[in-house]
Amino acid sequence: MSGNRRWVFFWAAIFLLLSTSITNTSSEGEDDLDEGDIIAVQYIDYSCYQHSLDCEASESEHIVEYFGADWCEPCQIVEDNLATLNRTDTVILQHHASSEDYTYLNYSKFRFDDKFRLLFIPSIVIDGNGLLTGSSQAFDLNQSLDSHDGLQNNNLSDVILKDDIIRWNYSIGQKLTIWRLDSIEHESRNFTHQYLATDSITIDFSDSNISNTIGVNISGMLQGWNGRLIFILENDGSPQLHSYSDETAGNMEFNDDEKETTNYKQTSNPAVFAVIWFLIMVILITPAIMLWVKEIKRPKQSILEQE
Repeated sequence: MSGNRRWVFFWAAIFLLLSTSITNTSSEGEDDLDEGDIIAVQYIDYSCYQHSLDCEASESEHIVEYFGADWCEPCQIVEDNLATLNRTDTVILQHHASSEDYTYLNYSKFRFDDKFRLLFIPSIVIDGNGLLTGSSQAFDLNQSLDSHDGLQNNNLSDVILKDDIIRWNYSIGQKLTIWRLDSIEHESRNFTHQYLATDSITIDFSDSNISNTIGVNISGMLQGWNGRLIFILENDGSPQLHSYSDETAGNMEFNDDEKETTNYKQTSNPAVFAVIWFLIMVILITPAIMLWVKEIKRPKQSILEQE
């Protein structure tokens, strides 16, 4: 009987150990996502919409969100640099978040103020976590894209535009933000913004009326459209941006609110988590081990003694 009890304790401890490990593994993917993170990016060009009834979105490894204004002189340097950016793995989303700009967009201002909590223009946000501020840092864009991992795009699929209805599949994330981009002439100089944000809608997955299989009608957004649609799967909140450049930034103050220009993202050390979980599991399994050792050391009684 004592032998059976010994094995019961032993296997109970093993089961508890495995359960803890499985729970930790299953939640690991969610723990990797922080507040405000961009999870995946896809896009559809007007050329597909013009010639096809079905448009399937393409994935992009990087997204560059540029915040500028037509009245901003240093922005001209950044825009000329962006115009020569020839990368098939990157999409550009240009925002005019200043109300003094003729092409001002309130959705862009919300992204400037509340999403990224920026203070200066020109500013460039890469993949929702890297920041380049000022015209001098903009020249580090190519290097920044090459030296940092892009978006995996594993969690967004089957983004299809058909009959002005957008459908999609996703595995994680809290919302899908759709940006309409158009080709717009610069207000004061002979220059064309190729990918300027002119409209935006947000599909909140917590809304019970939203169904990815039924889709969402975006016909109103497509009136007079001539550029690109960008689909951003992301979480609510504000990410902690960290600088992608060592250059001193030359900025123009844009927002009167007192906000930090640059935040540094704190990354967790996996070794620390491994040690913590090891100690927790040792503590959990210690009582079972002590009972098991006690049972082993106990002298066995003979048959006659037992009777």
